[in-house]
Amino acid sequence: MTDKEIQMQVWDKSIDVQMHFNNIELQIRNYALTLFTAIIAGIGYLLKEKINIIVMGYIFPSSAAAALIGIVIMCAFYFMDKYWYHLLLQGSVKHALAIETIITDPALKLTSAIGASSKVKLLGWDIDSSRKYYFFYYPLILIFLVLYLALLKWA
Repeated sequence: MTDKEIQMQVWDKSIDVQMHFNNIELQIRNYALTLFTAIIAGIGYLLKEKINIIVMGYIFPSSAAAALIGIVIMCAFYFMDKYWYHLLLQGSVKHALAIETIITDPALKLTSAIGASSKVKLLGWDIDSSRKYYFFYYPLILIFLVLYLALLKWA
């Protein structure tokens, strides 16, 4: 095998690894949205049935407990996505970028091209992959937080 063929195989494998971690992150978000929807439905059912929990003489709406559980679950998904698998994805991207600086073939610059194209400008700010989490998880967490507070007061 020539050096170029070896470099090509290493680059190809690094692209596979990036795709693997990216797929895992997408699956995590898919599960997060599925659980979000299920918990919202559960909150609606608990609210409709007026199911309450008595804790030390205090009547606690079980729908509020479900919203609190939703906050914890969404935070767990956020942590796993951002601070676990995204770091692994970033490592594979850095490795592929290093390989792409060695390989002189312009057709093998996929990682560089994706990085250059994935930034989004929003309200004058550059939003890259390390900030896009805020727009996915924070609204879900905020909805559960607002529901929790509202249900504590009015359920």
